Amino acid sequence: MSVIQAVGSFLMIAGTVLSVLAAWGVLDFPSALARMHAATKSASLGLGLIAVGAGLGAASWGLTGIGVLVAAFLFMTAPITGHLLGRAAYAAGQIDGLVHDGLAGEAPPKAQITVDTDRTLSPIRWIALVLVWVLLWRDLSAGTLLGGAVVASLIELIRRADQRRDVNLVGLVRFFANYAWLVVASNLRVAWEVITPNNDQIEEAIVAVPLQTRSVATALLVANAISYTPGSLSMELSADPWILYVHVLHFTSVEDVQESVSKLEVLAMRAISNPVPVDETSPPS
Repeated sequence: MSVIQAVGSFLMIAGTVLSVLAAWGVLDFPSALARMHAATKSASLGLGLIAVGAGLGAASWGLTGIGVLVAAFLFMTAPITGHLLGRAAYAAGQIDGLVHDGLAGEAPPKAQITVDTDRTLSPIRWIALVLVWVLLWRDLSAGTLLGGAVVASLIELIRRADQRRDVNLVGLVRFFANYAWLVVASNLRVAWEVITPNNDQIEEAIVAVPLQTRSVATALLVANAISYTPGSLSMELSADPWILYVHVLHFTSVEDVQESVSKLEVLAMRAISNPVPVDETSPPS
């Protein structure tokens, strides 16, 4: 067994352990929202590690690339799933035992967004599309690169609506480096809660966090990323003004929750420097 295959085996074992802990948390945690922490955090990282580890274990860079794509799609979709299921459970009155509820009696307005039509090519998105094409074909030949370039260009040209924004690459790297650490820390925290008897440290709360940004992209980035911070899950995002409602497993104070979200928001604002404007003249629906 080579070193790469050994790393792949380790990743698959770690992913399996996290997946088992996620299933245990879904059965053991006291409320629907608490269970979504296990399902969102541990399940997505666990399956992602298994997918990447399987490619490394097979000593195939093509399969490893597919595993990376699977992990990326899991991390993009799991927060949305957790948000929708958690919000549905709250709306159905299935949430009890909150020590603080910043969403009680609120009917947050929907964001009214002004979208500019733009057919210009985005180099960052174009490169990402080519990379996805290469990984799906599992081939780095000139023909595959050319085909990916053509497909990516066609996708960019037929886009009928594009949200204009400037991306700060250094800020984006810093954001995702912090995000990666939060993913690891949140999974360790959930794992600890799962193996701790009686869940004595869990004190659930929903906290309203006013956001500084006026950017749709930044607000959505923070809302999705916050679901991978230790003990936090996005519940709702409202506009006029932007307010993010966050469910926490270990509530200490409103100020502590707002401060932790604010730190992540600052990183996101530095990564996305030219936001899409919010149409403040449109009435909330």
